[in-house]
Amino acid sequence: MQTLKRTVLFILLTAAVAAAGMFFAPGFLAYSTNYTKADAVVILLGPVFSDRERHALDLIEKGMADYLIIPAYHKTLRLDQRTLKPVPDNPDKKEINSKSKPVMPEYYEDTHIELIEAKKTMKRQGLKSAIFVSSPYHMRRIQIMVNKEFDLPSEYYFSPTPFEKAPLKAWELQASDWKKVRREYVKILWFLIYSPWTKGEASG
Repeated sequence: MQTLKRTVLFILLTAAVAAAGMFFAPGFLAYSTNYTKADAVVILLGPVFSDRERHALDLIEKGMADYLIIPAYHKTLRLDQRTLKPVPDNPDKKEINSKSKPVMPEYYEDTHIELIEAKKTMKRQGLKSAIFVSSPYHMRRIQIMVNKEFDLPSEYYFSPTPFEKAPLKAWELQASDWKKVRREYVKILWFLIYSPWTKGEASG
């Protein structure tokens, strides 16, 4: 009888923990911070890039930064007389073109590679602070990777695009939303597994 009670209690506790995890899972991913004027806005790539780009351009228009960096495309723009103009960013065009990626281990997350490239770009341009823009569910992973790859403490801010639907209340999520949430947690776990063995990639 005592064993049965312990088993039931264990099942109930497990169910409670699982329920709590599901309840808080979406909100944990949608990490954001307040922000002030920074040197650059950095956009991370994703399925709905237009929503992210729209938010990034809004930030630039509001005077929050003078540089716009899209590391996945090796593209850097600078605000000049209220117009964003391309900035020569890669002196060796033979090594990297607009469609290629830095040579990194195959197990690296694409976002991790983008952030490494963003840091290199910021270093070349002498930029010290940035506002990172992406989808809401993408932000926690970005924050974890920035903490790993970038020099801290520094002025780094996180601003998810408000133009992409991303419910934060568990009962509002549809099956497609839960799929995104599960995928993000898998990617976070994978980064946490391999990241202790990485160092120095973003220093160049």
